[in-house]
Amino acid sequence: MKTLLLTIFLFILFQSASSQYIPSILLPGHQEEKHELCSHAHEMHQKMSERPLESINEIDVLTYDVFMDWRLPFATPDSVLPSYTYSGKNELTFIPLSSSTTIKLHATSMTIDSVTLDGTKLASIAIIQPSNGHWSINVPSALSVDTHSLHIWYTYKGDAKKGFYYYPKGMFVRKFQGLDSNFVEEDLAYVMNQPEDARYWMPCNDRPDDKARARITIRVPYDSTLSDTNNIRVTSNGDLTELVIGRMNGIPSYRDYTFYDTTLIPTYLMVVNASRFVDFTLWAKVPNSNDSIPIYNYVWKKDFDGTKTDGSEYNAKYALSFTPSMITGYIPLFGKYPFKTYGHTSAQPFWAGGMEHQRMSTINRTWLRGFSNNGLAHEVMHQWFGDLVTCKTWGEIWLNEGAGTWGEALWYETWGGYPEYISMMRSKRNDYFRINGNVLQPPIFGIPIENVFNYATTYAKASWVYHMLRTMLGDDVFYPVLRTYFNRYAYGNANTEEFKNIFKQEAPNPPIDYDVFFDQWLMKRGHPIVKFSTLREHVNAQNETYIHFVINQVQAGNTIPAIFQFPLSIRFIGTTDTVMYRGIVKNSSHEGFIKLQSPLVKAIIDPNSDVLMETDTVSGSYLSIEESMPTMQAYIRGFGDEQYLSIKSGIEEHVSIMIHDIRGSLIHSDNISIASTALIEKKLPHFSSGMYIVSIRSTQGMISLRYQL
Repeated sequence: MKTLLLTIFLFILFQSASSQYIPSILLPGHQEEKHELCSHAHEMHQKMSERPLESINEIDVLTYDVFMDWRLPFATPDSVLPSYTYSGKNELTFIPLSSSTTIKLHATSMTIDSVTLDGTKLASIAIIQPSNGHWSINVPSALSVDTHSLHIWYTYKGDAKKGFYYYPKGMFVRKFQGLDSNFVEEDLAYVMNQPEDARYWMPCNDRPDDKARARITIRVPYDSTLSDTNNIRVTSNGDLTELVIGRMNGIPSYRDYTFYDTTLIPTYLMVVNASRFVDFTLWAKVPNSNDSIPIYNYVWKKDFDGTKTDGSEYNAKYALSFTPSMITGYIPLFGKYPFKTYGHTSAQPFWAGGMEHQRMSTINRTWLRGFSNNGLAHEVMHQWFGDLVTCKTWGEIWLNEGAGTWGEALWYETWGGYPEYISMMRSKRNDYFRINGNVLQPPIFGIPIENVFNYATTYAKASWVYHMLRTMLGDDVFYPVLRTYFNRYAYGNANTEEFKNIFKQEAPNPPIDYDVFFDQWLMKRGHPIVKFSTLREHVNAQNETYIHFVINQVQAGNTIPAIFQFPLSIRFIGTTDTVMYRGIVKNSSHEGFIKLQSPLVKAIIDPNSDVLMETDTVSGSYLSIEESMPTMQAYIRGFGDEQYLSIKSGIEEHVSIMIHDIRGSLIHSDNISIASTALIEKKLPHFSSGMYIVSIRSTQGMISLRYQL
């Protein structure tokens, strides 16, 4: 009998869903308001399907008004079905970018049922159904380059595992190591779009550079005999502007949630979540103000009721309690928070760690165990970098994700100071080096869509681009430039060239030319690998110690620059004093001098981690420590193409001879014995042309000599 009743109910529900009835709350006329505007480092292990980046852009969408009836997915038995169905309507206002008789849009996993253009219903023959993510309509005459309206009725049918997701209550998720097994606590439906998956749940212009105002209405089941938290509730971007209860046969049976925001949004940042949520609100204090920003949080009751803070259970109130400090910490750096509110909706299963949906980030339920502050900070950071200003193309996603990853370290700085910041940045550097071990990572810029969420490049290395700009320019210059960038491109899009030009205009004459900086770090692969080639300690006539050093860049590979330009710092540590050398490297070899008041103990390249590079740290042993020893003399003599090393010692000695090339690599070694007052002449091996260092070490010390072939 239960099966029969369910079948009858589903049939009635589907007929209602297919009737294309759109509730009155979708009518236009809502007055737009000017609001005073008082975070993905995805832990993503799922490879995106390979397809080319989107290129066509033939219309400019001004508004979306989408309605979806999600009652059918929620009416299914508590098991995973091979396919799910819902009906929807999307009303677009748009401007064609050129006069044309064809309108091209994006859609997949759906059928376009009917279309009206400027109030006129089009013949079904004019509709080219979705194929390979695209669909189009042919119109009788060319559209003017003016505002038009397009009403699209459609039916979704798919496995609910891409773009639109549905999971029934009780479905097993996984058993996390050392923790309890996880099941879906309540029926759950949501959308997840990045990079180009909004087309799976609504017909749209699925591009990051086409921002529009959006009104989203979702119809879900409703039981008036249950409390609100025991009913399906909906979260989305923007404000909940209307909540309407609908009736079937006189009985309240569904609710329509409508969300609207006046700020522009691209399709990939739109979100809808529906489940039996418990909600709670946090508040982020606006610095130097009496205002606060509400943070609305929606989680399952089990996670709301959690009390343990050791990670052994979900505890949403504890895990999310750090979010206000993130917003408060970023405001002085980047300017006012861009939106009216912020919030989180927890989901499980969820293939990402988090997703920075505008004003309402979706986060993986696992973050509610309290160990994912980095991820939370990352998504908050995106409200500026990605949501306020959005990258124009997916090939420039580094602008979003590099900043989000960098923002994780900035949040550490807000409470722990610069040492905490640089410790986090070094961990990002180590992640990049580890993943990039075989130097296989692509350039940051123009990364292909199948690799767009490459952590090493899009996240870790890109975060260092922001860090290196900061350390190169200094905070007093760097942060005002970023605030200018946000003011200029607020609620719009920017590309790498525009980002670079802001720096050119606002902070001219940098230590490294911006064109060089952006080219070597974004357009090329790799990073500098720097080694001491020579490090020699001298004592002048005034008995002052000074250091003469030569370093070389030794990185190599296809599309890896042979020469990176970067600010160089080296800390020289003596027995009683420390001196910092600072210079600008613009060649493969860099030579410098520095004065010490005491014998050298250690030299450290880039001690403050200002540049993304691999370095050696010289400690305890050098190519040269002293220029001379009281009991030994040594020099090199040349005869034609042959070179000889002459050594004379005042005492009997056992001597080791080492030859290094200019890059510091040991290429020859030998051991000899010298009698007292004897003169030894040793023919040096013949190498290819270049500079070489001969080191003669004995119990008395070491002499270093340079010779050229």
